[in-house]
Amino acid sequence: MRFLRALVPMLSACVPVGMCLFALQHAPPPPMQPERTAHILNMVAHDGAAQTAQALSRQKGWADVQHAVTSGQPDAARLVPVLLPSADSHTTRTLYKTMQAALPKHPAVVLAATKQSTSIQADLQAVCSPIGMSHTWRQQARQAVAHVHDVHLSDRAQRCLNRLDG
Repeated sequence: MRFLRALVPMLSACVPVGMCLFALQHAPPPPMQPERTAHILNMVAHDGAAQTAQALSRQKGWADVQHAVTSGQPDAARLVPVLLPSADSHTTRTLYKTMQAALPKHPAVVLAATKQSTSIQADLQAVCSPIGMSHTWRQQARQAVAHVHDVHLSDRAQRCLNRLDG
């Protein structure tokens, strides 16, 4: 009888915990980040860059753009140059720092995300600047950028290497 008295409270506590764990294991997965990036690109195409940037600021959606850069998603190369001119100064600095941190791991995506206009130098100076970065970062970034062999990015890669060496 004592055994049953001790077993009942334990079972009454374990069953709900087990049910919660089961529900968590079978919950739908969170939305995939590439889908979110594609959604933001659709917003830009439909609403324009300025309105999308405002929506991202209101919804705290800039983290999705940062995640696209840090994870090396190819869509980041299309997303950043379109949205960056419409971002506020704090967001711009944050995106540049994100791109700078991602440079050693995803150099082609980061370089492709810089503007293709005549003001390309300003973007590259911010992204490829070794100021405030560790010696290890500088070595890794230099090595990664040197291995970018995309013809469309060759000018940017060379400018970035010059900035890293300077």
